[in-house]
Amino acid sequence: MAIDREVVAHHEAGHAVVAKFFQVTIDRITIVADGDAAGHVIHSYGCNIDELKNALDNDAEEAPMWQWVLEREAIIALAGGSAQRRFRPDSVDEEGGGGDRLQVHHVLDYLAGEEDQELRDAWEHVLLIRTKRLVDENWATIEGLASLLLKNSTIEGVENVKEAIADASLPEEHRGKKLSFSERLAILTQRRGNAS
Repeated sequence: MAIDREVVAHHEAGHAVVAKFFQVTIDRITIVADGDAAGHVIHSYGCNIDELKNALDNDAEEAPMWQWVLEREAIIALAGGSAQRRFRPDSVDEEGGGGDRLQVHHVLDYLAGEEDQELRDAWEHVLLIRTKRLVDENWATIEGLASLLLKNSTIEGVENVKEAIADASLPEEHRGKKLSFSERLAILTQRRGNAS
């Protein structure tokens, strides 16, 4: 089956924009297939689930913070599929996004336990709702980044990724220009004012 580059671009852009929303440092975004993955986002956040589980088990005072770390990891993992579903609903199937699903499965193991299916389902439902809302709120940026990925295939380097996502958040007529922070802020403020 041929890989639909537009679908992959929206999927990876969803991961990247939501990761950036959570201020996660992103090293690379690509829509170049590698093994079973049609694309990927590499970020430095990638929490070690076993270390977090150990922290949750041994430090009750810190448990709420670690819970949030796990939730955030799951939301980033879910964001690719959510963006893909919004872009082209019929492109989502059970075969794609296996690594994403596995990551969410591990997070739910620690948040809800492996045996309590009712709690797992409820927690997953809440995470899916929160992810969908983040994707919806950042849709223009996701589309802009997907468009950039379709032109360049790979965006590499922390600063290049930051610049690409910042550029993608702008209306199309302002993308690709070297704008100062204050110029970007003025454009985004005007955009938000027009949307109200």
